[in-house]
Order: sequence, then C-alpha cells, then structure tokens
Amino acid sequence: MSQPYGQPGDPNQGYGAMPPAPPEYSSGPIPRPGTVTTAAVLAFVQAGLTLICTIVLMIGLGAISGAIDDAESIGGVEVNEGALAGLWILAIVGLVGGGLLIWGGVKALSGTAGQILVIAAGLQILLCLIWLVAFEGGIVSILLAVMPIITLVMALGGPAKQFEASRSGRA
Repeated sequence: MSQPYGQPGDPNQGYGAMPPAPPEYSSGPIPRPGTVTTAAVLAFVQAGLTLICTIVLMIGLGAISGAIDDAESIGGVEVNEGALAGLWILAIVGLVGGGLLIWGGVKALSGTAGQILVIAAGLQILLCLIWLVAFEGGIVSILLAVMPIITLVMALGGPAKQFEASRSGRA
C-alpha cells in the first residue's frame, strides 16, 4: 500500500521526534560600523582642538605666573592667584582629556574598549560646561561641546555595542 505524501509510515508512531535545532551560528567579528569610525575621528579632532587650546592656555598661564613672581600686579591689574590655580587645574585636565580621547578613539577603532571613549567624551563635555559657566566661555564652549556629544551618542549606539561585543566574543 502506497502512502500519500506527508503521511507517516506507521499510524501508531506519528511523525516522530523533531530534529535538533542547528547550532547557533556566529560569523565571528562583524565589520566596523561607520558610526564607530565617525566617533573615533571626531574624538581625534576634538583631542587636537583640546590639546591646541590647552597648550596655548598653558603658555599664557606660564607667562602670567612668571610676571606675578616679579610683581604683585600686571599692568595695574591684580591677578587672583586662586583663579590662576583653577586655570592650571583645567589645563591639566584638558591634557588628560585630550590623551583619553586619542586613546579611546584608537581603542574604539579596534573594538576593544569603547568605555574609554565614553569617559573621554563625558570629560570633554564636563570641561566645556565648566568653561561655559565659570568663565563665560560663550559660543566657543558650546561649539567645542558639539563633537563630544555626537561622539558620546555614537559610542553608546547599538552598532558600536554590537561591534565591541563581536570583538570580545560576547556576541
């Protein structure tokens, strides 16, 4: 007796067990998304701008500090040494922030440590806010905050997280 298609051979056995599911397939590391490349490039540009501004600031602060050692005022204007110390601290934080941006950009491109880029971008945003509020940095501080904000959004996005996870084996 011939069995029609789709019918079991023995009516008492049914269709049998379901075949096992295929093993989960991972193609390995995924190619780097454009958002990761863009975030890294913006980090490098921001680092360059930050380091240039910081070096100019440090040169100016060095000149002012040297002039204060010689006199109590510069051109008849008394210099607040507390504000001067605060500017030195901001300059050092700027150097650290620029270095972190470079390091974070390199690490993000390799897909190994996007958190460094997130921390560096957050530090840059904080620095821009301090300049804006404390020293009335105006439009320059706002413009310098745009790139780290975009970098932060891209570094925290889904494609960046998937890229990092595929590189670390957590995919």
